[in-house]
Amino acid sequence: MFVKSDIRKVTVALEKSLGHEVYIRLGDVGIIHPARMQTGDVLTDAGILEEEARTRDIIGGSAFVLNALNIEAGDTSMSIKTRDEEKDALFVLRAKGVMERLQRLRVRLQEKAAVIAEQLEYAEALNAMGIDPWTLKRARFSRMVFGRIADTAPELPAEAPFIMAFAGRYVFGAALPKDAQAMLRFLKGYDFLDRTADVSGASLEELKRRDNSLRHRMEVLDRYSDNLRKETGPELLKLYHSYKGYEEVLKAMRLSGFSAKAMFITGWIDAKDKPRLVKLLEEICGGLYILADERDANAPVRMMNIRLFKPFELIVKMMGMPANSEIDPTPLAAIMFVLVFGLMFGDLGQGLVLAASGLILKYIAKKKAQEDLDNAGGIVFACGLSAAICGILYGNLFSSEELIPALWIRPTEKIMTLFAVTILLGAVIIIVGLCVNIINAFINSDYTEALLEKKGMAVLILYSAIVLFTVRAMTQHGMPSLWKICVFILLPLIVFSLRGVIGPVFFHVKRPHDIAEYITETVMDIVEITLSMFANTVSFIRVGAFALSHAGLSIVTYTFAAMADPGLKSVWAISIIAIGNILIIGFEGLICGIQSIRLEFYEFFSKFYKGDGVVFSPFIIKGKMSEV
Repeated sequence: MFVKSDIRKVTVALEKSLGHEVYIRLGDVGIIHPARMQTGDVLTDAGILEEEARTRDIIGGSAFVLNALNIEAGDTSMSIKTRDEEKDALFVLRAKGVMERLQRLRVRLQEKAAVIAEQLEYAEALNAMGIDPWTLKRARFSRMVFGRIADTAPELPAEAPFIMAFAGRYVFGAALPKDAQAMLRFLKGYDFLDRTADVSGASLEELKRRDNSLRHRMEVLDRYSDNLRKETGPELLKLYHSYKGYEEVLKAMRLSGFSAKAMFITGWIDAKDKPRLVKLLEEICGGLYILADERDANAPVRMMNIRLFKPFELIVKMMGMPANSEIDPTPLAAIMFVLVFGLMFGDLGQGLVLAASGLILKYIAKKKAQEDLDNAGGIVFACGLSAAICGILYGNLFSSEELIPALWIRPTEKIMTLFAVTILLGAVIIIVGLCVNIINAFINSDYTEALLEKKGMAVLILYSAIVLFTVRAMTQHGMPSLWKICVFILLPLIVFSLRGVIGPVFFHVKRPHDIAEYITETVMDIVEITLSMFANTVSFIRVGAFALSHAGLSIVTYTFAAMADPGLKSVWAISIIAIGNILIIGFEGLICGIQSIRLEFYEFFSKFYKGDGVVFSPFIIKGKMSEV
């Protein structure tokens, strides 16, 4: 708690021929965060890019065939006993060639089938009219047309110089050459679409025979594809996953350095995992390796929080990863977030509903293996319990203040007490934030920042004294003695004002360049600190305001229910209460969560947090690969 894993930088030198196997085992156990080898004369490629290109070709070819065979690749890796790139590439190339030919043949058959289907439709229409399709092709002394019209069977003029036959929306027309234009003008009035040239002239029986032949060829093609799926699919799937994992190995190996016979791996490892790395190297390399480790100020970070606080790492990471130069604020962030949310959303019944929702989220997350969703469920669960506890303090159960007694206050009855407590809570949180900043400064041996700067010891004493004197004045109606004012207010103020003099004398920092500029800057800093601290403190009044807002929405819910039934026993009244509670849980729960995050980030984290660390991400191959 408050500390992070001991991450060490390691460098391993080993025989180049063992590099692939070492990286596969490292990806299997997932203990090292690789780093790029900073080398001078050492090579950083050694043919890895060419090997990676061949691997991608195998992956791409197998993915193409799997997709064409409608085989889902999925995310689960499979093991492969041996890896023969030349043989595997040839196998994939042949399968890809066969599949491309099958696809081309399928496209041609589909195109022919579409034409035959159209011809069948025309032939069936002509057959229904009693017209031989060859008639359209053999006409010499008359103009014959065939096509589609917008309306079915229009009425012909009484003395029309042409004849027509209809079948649904299809029409056949015939006229002497001198009357052809009159026939076409008549058909144009019905949006005639001429299909005369598209009629093949083949009989209906011949077209059906061709259609059956094409269907048979498609069935043969489908059976061949099914056989290919059964015979080739499993092997292609195995190759795809194996080479996907191997591609990750090659990407990691590109970070390494190489010489003529040696390979150099560098990265970061958790100190507690070093024995596992040594055992792994002993199994593969025997004694033919060199391992060195050292502390690194720029090492990636892995947080070590107990199960109670671990979900709240999600909130901390929203502001960045804590650097090695600062403590992990997750426990403090968790306590503050849960406490502030509970005070704003105090309701026993609604809090328990939220807690149950959090458990449901965690259950769904475990089934889907989603860590972030699991952490979110943990946060919702903790906030729900906090809201339930505050609901007991407020005497609030499912928006009603009549069902249980209040162990502390009812927000609507003692508004000023609620505001005073939330502002005091804010002051305590700000003081804790300043303390964390001072601790971080001492960790980094930055004594000027710890003692003299805007968020240092001098300002902490000054702010704490003002808060305590204000509380005493409001509770005991008395002013602090003169010596307390001098020691706890004037003296810290003087020390802060003289930081440009004290710093160079005791901590060897640079002196101010210009006295006038320094005085002006100091005055502006004092004004800025005063305004910002006042604004930060008063900002916590929103905690009480949202507690009142929650109580107000509860009153509105029961007011509407009472309008439906003063006794609150009818179905309508109970329904209004239930719907109101659901809306309050969803709407105000979201708002209270947002406000809790806002207070955490702007009023608490702003006092100390940098968040410029890097997440420790060990190299892991999805699934497992055996001997390569």
